[in-house]
Amino acid sequence: MMDKAVFMIDFIRHQKIIRKDDITTNGYIRIPSKFLNIYLQKELRKYKEFLARYGYIKTIPYDKEHSKSYGYKDCFFEEKNQKIEIEEYIDYEFLSITYEKFLSKSLEQYARIEQKKTAAERTTKHLTKWLNGESIQADWQAAFKYIEECKSLSLDQKKQYSYSISRIRFNQWYYIRSTNDNRLHSNLTNLPATLRKFLAHNGQRLVSLDIKTSQPYLLAGVFFLLLENKTESLEFLKQGLRCKQVRDKFDTVMNSITLSDTVIADFKAYKSLVCENDIYSYIGSQLTPEFKSSIKSTNTKGGYIDSVYNSSLARKEKKHFKELRSYCKIVVLEYMYCSLENHAARLKELRRVYPNAVNNFIDDFKYCKELEIPKRVGKKRRNKRQKEKIAKSKKLFSKFLQQLEAFLILDVITKELSKINPRMFMATIHDSIIVTENYELEIKSYLNDRLYGILGVRAEIKTEYW
Repeated sequence: MMDKAVFMIDFIRHQKIIRKDDITTNGYIRIPSKFLNIYLQKELRKYKEFLARYGYIKTIPYDKEHSKSYGYKDCFFEEKNQKIEIEEYIDYEFLSITYEKFLSKSLEQYARIEQKKTAAERTTKHLTKWLNGESIQADWQAAFKYIEECKSLSLDQKKQYSYSISRIRFNQWYYIRSTNDNRLHSNLTNLPATLRKFLAHNGQRLVSLDIKTSQPYLLAGVFFLLLENKTESLEFLKQGLRCKQVRDKFDTVMNSITLSDTVIADFKAYKSLVCENDIYSYIGSQLTPEFKSSIKSTNTKGGYIDSVYNSSLARKEKKHFKELRSYCKIVVLEYMYCSLENHAARLKELRRVYPNAVNNFIDDFKYCKELEIPKRVGKKRRNKRQKEKIAKSKKLFSKFLQQLEAFLILDVITKELSKINPRMFMATIHDSIIVTENYELEIKSYLNDRLYGILGVRAEIKTEYW
């Protein structure tokens, strides 16, 4: 059945989109065979061999040492004699409505997507009720024309872009609320920004209202509440942290802070840097001439080049930045996510620019006892358990900011807005609220005032017209 072959390719693509962090260095995604056997009615081996034989997919074997499943990637071209046969990217529809229904039912039953949807609806029904084909329409023909004619997109990007639009076109909506970051993930959060202009709600143009420098802003708000001794507000924020480990760490860090004159000055300096200046431009202006020279591009494009981590490829790769500000934005994000053992030159530069009390706050969040154990004691190295503990600890700070952001946007502000105007279309992409253009000013004002009421510091809200 061609539908089964098409479904297997589609499922590999879908897994790569929703599990970007699990993609291997060579672009494979590992999928348990027991899952695929359910979807393919126990004929996985036959379809895997067929698709691999004709070059539609590639596979890597089961990893016995780490107990990892077979890896798959869709591949429509083969390298032969150092020449690449270029394919025409194609969009397709399922051939059999009956089999499509079977696949959808199997997928929801076995992979528990329906359960995940239900879990998300328990806390965000006011948002998930709009994630369907009746509320959001895609001008898919214009989108495909744009994808086909866009010369800056690679062939692989064209595949991914067309896939994202196809799922909306055929009303294949999904949404889950992650336990790690507490965010609501959906087709919208994975949709490339350049394709947003092809979406609408009942013919009405959409706009997104974004919190500028969202995570640095939230951190500045926490510092302000701490300086003003707003214990009730801090307790309110703590209750919004979904993960017990993050809540406990937040308590530990807050209880360890002594508000000396130096610490107070540092927290105030950071608040001023975020709320009264452009933090990324400021950091760029404070980088040493020697460091700027080390990352300056020598090609005709100018700008800056540095090796940064690519989560999709799970490795570092050289990336070009047209301006220093966009580079500093990546560095700030990396600093929030990195281990305390990451001593990259750009992170050392950022630590030098940041006030010491802010660095110490971030370090305390990422600290664990295993970090005190030297990397090498004689011939011994850290064991697997110690490495895992360090890796988990480094994520606590980023989880703290992500869960705080999700709590304010999903559980407080949008929930309040839905009660004020239950018929108003509303969706979210992490730190942004999406509404129709006629509600732009009203919602922007409410978002700004409500954040100020909770955190005590003003946010800058950016408008992006779709």
